[in-house]
Amino acid sequence: MASAKFQKQLKSRIVEMKKKLAAAKSPERKKALKAELKLAKRIVALKKKLHEAPRALRAIIRAKIAKTKASLKRATQKVVRVTAKVDAKKIAKILAKLAAAKSPASKKLIKAQLKAQKKVALLRKKLILAKTPKAIAAIKKQLKAAKAKLAKTAAKVKNTHGKTCKSCGQKL
Repeated sequence: MASAKFQKQLKSRIVEMKKKLAAAKSPERKKALKAELKLAKRIVALKKKLHEAPRALRAIIRAKIAKTKASLKRATQKVVRVTAKVDAKKIAKILAKLAAAKSPASKKLIKAQLKAQKKVALLRKKLILAKTPKAIAAIKKQLKAAKAKLAKTAAKVKNTHGKTCKSCGQKL
């Protein structure tokens, strides 16, 4: 029973990993996600092999599964670290943009973008620490809304870049 439950959880995690991989833009994050996905698929394959194997080989396969699970745990931790690093780089990039901005209008927009990016980073950290499915679902909903807000503010910043202010003639 426990094995079947684990198998179902792992398969749903694989689907989630594939979605994350498709959405990932950072090469560093893509690499970490690919490694995690590969290990998860290996566990599923080994579990399948375990049921078909003769009794003599089952202990060996179980040992391989245990070793792969440990590797998967490390790979998942690496994905978390890399994601945090990527978020920090994005925040640093926005801070640099804010420091270079001259117009109050563009500074205001960049500050809004910075706030939205920090919120996304915070929600990602909360999602990692969440334990219950209900809490995870709630945080995912908040994260989706925060990402939409971030995309909206980033688009506004991008649209104003290089334009001039109509009222004062200053470059935005």
